[in-house]
Amino acid sequence: MARMSFKWDEPKLNGYDKINPEDFRTAVPEVATQGEKPFIVFVTSDLPDDDQEMKNINSTVLLDEGVSIGATLFHQVKLTASKVKEGNPFWKMIGGKELPRMIVIDANGAKVGAVEGKDVTTTKIYGFMKKAASRTYKTDLETVVKETKTILTEIDQIEAKRTALQTKKSSSTQQKEAEWAKEEKALDAQMKAVEARELALKKKWTEDKKVTKA
Repeated sequence: MARMSFKWDEPKLNGYDKINPEDFRTAVPEVATQGEKPFIVFVTSDLPDDDQEMKNINSTVLLDEGVSIGATLFHQVKLTASKVKEGNPFWKMIGGKELPRMIVIDANGAKVGAVEGKDVTTTKIYGFMKKAASRTYKTDLETVVKETKTILTEIDQIEAKRTALQTKKSSSTQQKEAEWAKEEKALDAQMKAVEARELALKKKWTEDKKVTKA
């Protein structure tokens, strides 16, 4: 199945103007103003001692379909550990004892939960994500993931048919332009219909919100 890719914002923490250490939105106003969403924050490490934990997160947690699909309803923020050292105004919210760390924050900028080091697992992160999402969206995260997986499966099937058609065209000894063009047109129409459903669902999920503003 096709996987959703993370699109990380890597902002500079706002340490000077209108800071509220209890509201993460004031740390990254340029991200928060993109829309009212909860946050998933990935505090990375480039230390050799943390290399295995970083690999585990990149190869398991971030590739998990529930986490990667669910994260499309979140602001995705990546910070290097050097930006969140002890003494930073937001240390209480995104600091910790070990690296790397993942923190889930709701749409009001309040911390929902965090895990760090070897404790960063798909189950824990997804659990925090469901809790944060439930405070903002009327549609539960499990439904979003399930319906998105259905769409991604359909997209995979259409792309597989396109690949098969290109293989058939390249290996055929007969010219069947009209027939191939008809198949391509049909696949384009199928893809357009699936993408339209995907956009409609995303609009429904993101616009159908609870009242979350503090």
